[in-house]
Parts: sequence; structure tokens; C-alpha cells
Amino acid sequence: MTALLLLSGIATFAQQERWVGTWACAPQTVDKRFMPYNNQLDDRAVRQIVKVSIGGNTIRLKLSNELSDEPVEMESVYVARAENEYDIDKETVRYLKFNGRDGVTLPAGKAVYSDALRFRLQPLERIAITINYLKAPKLPTVHMGSRTTTYILKGKADGNTSFSTAFREKHWFNIAGIEVLGTNASAIAILGNSITDGKASIDNAQDRWTDIFSAAINTSGKAGTGVLNLGIGDNRILSVGLGTPGRERFDRDILGQNGLRSVIIFEAINDIGTSKNPAETARQLIEAYREMTQKAHARGLKVYMGTITPFKGCKGYYTKAREKARQTVNEWIRTTHETDGFIDFDAVMRNPQKPGQLRKEWQSGDWLHPNPEGYKVMGEHAAKVLAHELGTN
Repeated sequence: MTALLLLSGIATFAQQERWVGTWACAPQTVDKRFMPYNNQLDDRAVRQIVKVSIGGNTIRLKLSNELSDEPVEMESVYVARAENEYDIDKETVRYLKFNGRDGVTLPAGKAVYSDALRFRLQPLERIAITINYLKAPKLPTVHMGSRTTTYILKGKADGNTSFSTAFREKHWFNIAGIEVLGTNASAIAILGNSITDGKASIDNAQDRWTDIFSAAINTSGKAGTGVLNLGIGDNRILSVGLGTPGRERFDRDILGQNGLRSVIIFEAINDIGTSKNPAETARQLIEAYREMTQKAHARGLKVYMGTITPFKGCKGYYTKAREKARQTVNEWIRTTHETDGFIDFDAVMRNPQKPGQLRKEWQSGDWLHPNPEGYKVMGEHAAKVLAHELGTN
């Protein structure tokens, strides 16, 4: 009887039409060290490229000004299928509306959604989002590690405007999510740092481990899982690196996503690698994991942990005490019954002869971040581990 009720509940859940995330990024404040000189978006057209995970016939865009203290004024925003580099399929250009209007003002500290838009979005395709800015803050809400090229032109653009002479930058500005309206899809949100954000992946190649994971689970016979990468480079769970600490941004960046069924928490390497008291850091990390897991479970979500990958050889990070802390955290991840499972990235990526170190052929040169081949291994492993839970086996 219990099993029948559970199946009935799952069927009802799946049949409800709702918004489900197909792409997202984590908002953060600007780090001026990595921004172009005189970064100014007033009277600029900005084209940004993203790759979605699941498709649908109705979409909406989330725009964020949550971390700025001035409003953003946009004259218009349109989407289209992306082609090579800056080019778009002009036949697919569609303008978004905001409360029935072409333009929108994002108040300081707020995020807004567009109105629903009929747009035939295909799974795993690249979409261009073009924003015509009227006025923007000097310190915009951004995502620093886009790993994709953004194109910036002076003046206003429409579907026929060429971006061939545009200034090129590798950050996302104000875009925070794309959602589709559907009945048979759900999403999984991933909390992470630069390894999830894709440092050392190939720009514009969409080869982060999360991209590989998304492609693996959404090309199967039961595709329909939005993969939402909420990684931030140099992010930490407990303290401030870049971006709001993971423990604090969990509610906004993870639980704030729509259509979720599961969460992956794969973060701690920066906490451990910069810790002055590694044993205490390990204890606090486990406490934070428990806190986040309880919050997710209270929402009816499943939680999967990612074991922390090795970093011996990383300058300034590795000590014996920090390695012991990593082992403590990973042991908890592997043995706890408080979460719903784990993805053993450590076991997959470590050198069998030197288990405190990444495999040489899968590291990018800093002994901290995987290279594209390493990310491929991670993504395929994650898909295999979660295949049953996601219904893709």
C-alpha cells in the first residue's frame, strides 16, 4: 500500500505543469581584478551565450541585480538560437516582455522574471540572450567564470545587428536562469566552487563536468533533467573567497531554483586548502553539510554529496594537516546516512600510487583543477552514479 501511494504521488507530481530550470548561474559581485578597463554598460548591447539542458515550448528568463546597489535599466531583451560565435539564427529572434512591456528596470538588490514566452527550445542547445542596456551600475551583478564569450557593442542592437566588431569579455552580466514550462521534467542544482564552475575547461566548448553530466543524462531514453550549475570560482562553504559563502547562498542559489528534485553539494576544497586549523574546518564543514541537507530534505529534495578531490602539489594549499582534514570530510561523506548518496569524485580522480594527488593525465597543471579530459571523466561518473535516481539507466 505504501509503495502504491508513493508511486501515485510521483505520478501526480510529474503531471503538474510547472516551471523547471534548464540553465542557471550563481550571481556574484564584481572582482575588479578580472574586469575590463572602464567596464561600463550604459547604452550598450550585450549578447551572452548559454547552453541549456532540457527543452520546452515555453520559457522565461531570470535577471538578477541582487548584488548591486543601483538599479539596472534595460530597453529590451531578446533571445535566439546561437550559431557560430556571435551569430544567431535571425528567424528565431523573440523579444521578451516584462509585465507586458518591452523594457524592464531591475531594482537594486532584486531579481525579476520575464513573462512567459512561446519559444521552441531544444535540449542541449545554445541560446543567445541580447540585452539593450540604457543604464547599468558601475558595479554590476555578474557571474565571473562564464567560460563563454560575451559580446558588447555601443548602442542598440536588433536581430539584424552584426556583433563582429564587438568587444569580447568572458563574464555573464545580470542573467541568472532560464526556465521551461513542463510536466515531465525536474532539475538538479549543484553547489560548487571553481571545479564545478569549470576553471581550466575550454572556453566556449561547454565541457565542464556539469556539461558532460547534463549531456549524458539528457541524451538517454528518459531525458528530462535540468542541470543547474551554481559553482563559483574560489567559493568556500564557511568563509569569504569569491562570492557569498556556500553556507549562506544555499537558500538563494540552490533552494531558490524552480522544479528541483535533487541537490548535489560538491564544495570544500578552498575551505580546507586555506585553513589555518584544518581539523576544526573539517568539523565545521560537516556541520554545514548537515544544515544544508536538513534544509533540502525539509523541501522534499534528495541530497547527494561529492567527495573532495585531491590537491597535493597545489602551491599554497597542500599540507599533511589539510590532507587529513580532506580525508575526514570524505569519510563522513562516504559513511553518513544523513544524505541520500554520494558521488566519489576523489576515488575516480586520484592517482592510485599517490592517493593524495590527482592523476597526472587528468590535471590541468596546478594539481587542483582537472583538465577537459578529467572533467569528462567526472561528468560521466556522476551520470553513472545517479542514473537510477534520475531514471536514465
